[in-house]
Amino acid sequence: MKLDVTPQGNVNIDDVVSIVAIHRDLLDDRSAWWKTRREVYARFASHEVISTRTLAAIPDAVRDEIAALANRDLESIASRWAELGDSTPADADAAFLALQRLVHVCMQAKESELSVLLRTNHPPNDFETAFYNTAGKQLQNFKKAFDSWDESKRYEAHQRYNYYLKQGDVDCLNQVLRDFSRPKTSRLNLKTDQRKIRKYITKRVKSYAKSPSPALGDPGDPIGRISLEFDLEYEGFVDLVFDTRPDAAEADEFVEDTGDRLDLFHWYEGTERFAGDNLPLTITLLDGSKVVIGSDSDGEAYDKHIGSMLRETLIELRHEGAFSKLPIADPCVFTVGGVHTNYSWKSETRSPTNDSP
Repeated sequence: MKLDVTPQGNVNIDDVVSIVAIHRDLLDDRSAWWKTRREVYARFASHEVISTRTLAAIPDAVRDEIAALANRDLESIASRWAELGDSTPADADAAFLALQRLVHVCMQAKESELSVLLRTNHPPNDFETAFYNTAGKQLQNFKKAFDSWDESKRYEAHQRYNYYLKQGDVDCLNQVLRDFSRPKTSRLNLKTDQRKIRKYITKRVKSYAKSPSPALGDPGDPIGRISLEFDLEYEGFVDLVFDTRPDAAEADEFVEDTGDRLDLFHWYEGTERFAGDNLPLTITLLDGSKVVIGSDSDGEAYDKHIGSMLRETLIELRHEGAFSKLPIADPCVFTVGGVHTNYSWKSETRSPTNDSP
């Protein structure tokens, strides 16, 4: 069938995720947003005019949802869409016009029982440029891996590369190859992970005691908050954050990356297993019992198991006096959480050795 390309249709599949999430009022609900993203990302397509990796089909149910948007909804959705940092339109006016075109195309496609195909990335992209600028054995390794990936995985590789690029990583291409070529985690043992995290925290505390360097606040002030922050959705890590600001004990602010984090990439692979590959993830808890995160999970239980382990780790170390040599403020609190997590805990601690949770 001939491909009918809509003029000035500068919208990609990520934009559709944003539009649908706004329409459903899910932007602030991470679990629901993840479900929406998986729903919209469900169909990659091919066409002889445009190479497969650059196309994704809007699922019919989502196509029909967009087609049904009323004119009175478009302006408010477009306004919120334009405010998002990763939206394609540069401003609210451009977003409104793009949304109008998208609704019109979805209406036509619904009436004709046709699919709407959107670009996943507008080529050329940074990943491709870096990929084809390699040479020799490195290019052979990358090409061997890349040729074995399906279209969905190739698109995810583009996304991952861009993420590493934004994070300022030096060798983004090797990071992507590592992420997508190594055997994926099928089970986690939190007792093993806890041992690594305890060593990491102890090392960071000793380093801070010798040379104070808070992520927030002045190095000369006492610590009002010690936060163990973690991420499972994008990378997989824990990061011990010291906050010496005067209002640190009342603050609920997370730091994306202090530069001294402990990478636990298999945590991210756990997310990929149930959220991306639709396979169960088995977790061994601190008490030796096992739980299974199913493919229908929204990730909330996963966050809770990891967060609870981190909470127990902080409490144990505090009871053992691990933080006693630090310049602690009164009040001082301990917290566990993260920018992209559904788990949050704050202690009522008033001293580094207080036994209260």
